[in-house]
Amino acid sequence: MYIFSGTSNHPLAQSIAARLRTPLGNVEITRFIDNECRVYVKEDVAGKRVFVLQSLSEVADQHLVELCLIGQALKDLKAAEVTAVIPWMGYSKQDKAFRRGEAVSASLVAKFIEAAGFDRVITSELHSQKVLQYFHIPVVELSTRELFGKYAGVVVSPDAGGRSRSETFAKEAHLSIVYLSKIRDRESGNVTVTGISDDIAGKDCIIFDDIINTAETAIKTSEFLKKNGAKNIFFLATHAVLAGDAAKKLDASVINRVIVTDTILVPKEKQCKKLTIVSVAPILADAIMKQ
Repeated sequence: MYIFSGTSNHPLAQSIAARLRTPLGNVEITRFIDNECRVYVKEDVAGKRVFVLQSLSEVADQHLVELCLIGQALKDLKAAEVTAVIPWMGYSKQDKAFRRGEAVSASLVAKFIEAAGFDRVITSELHSQKVLQYFHIPVVELSTRELFGKYAGVVVSPDAGGRSRSETFAKEAHLSIVYLSKIRDRESGNVTVTGISDDIAGKDCIIFDDIINTAETAIKTSEFLKKNGAKNIFFLATHAVLAGDAAKKLDASVINRVIVTDTILVPKEKQCKKLTIVSVAPILADAIMKQ
């Protein structure tokens, strides 16, 4: 078995390799003067099972092409089976055309990955289950719920899209759940919280979501919960995109604690005081061992 890493999250790849007691495969990834990517695999992988770790995080376009080039190179070297380990499936938010004329990015990304020669995909906490429909190769989606520990209070389902995720989290944690109602402007993306299904006064509130991007929705949701009497607010998210100044906004918000995973490499300048990072290395290493 070989494990290779792209450039998006090398520390996570190293952690997984250490758990599996195998060194990372030798691959040279460079860029030409015009910024085009060049991949050179320096291992004899013929007849071997190979895993390539690459999150489709910022800059997603570059990391996607890099992943596909690695996959193609491994297939050209006659690897027996090549699995793409994609902790954060970038472009998964655009799983349908919300307006006439919009590209369905999730569909095209799946085609890219398949065209590169990958035999299967391992990923975690997809933004939408619809993404699975676009793949014609096996996809293993991992849950990260066990990584966040135990909480007491009430689970808050932030929107209709995350309802199933929140309900599963609440059921496994043996907690009650309340539901928020929202409206979103499709053009601007602005979200307005319009109501809540039950009383939360004096209770700790736990929000479990797949992604925290600009943090605008998380902050607006938390402000609404505070106005309705929430005691402490814990925001749990698998994928820490933390676009722009999201980290600073979270530190200044009414949220008490933000817990994320390392599916996306969080640079030091975005590791704010309220942020705790837990690793997905254990569940990814386990999933690789089971293949």
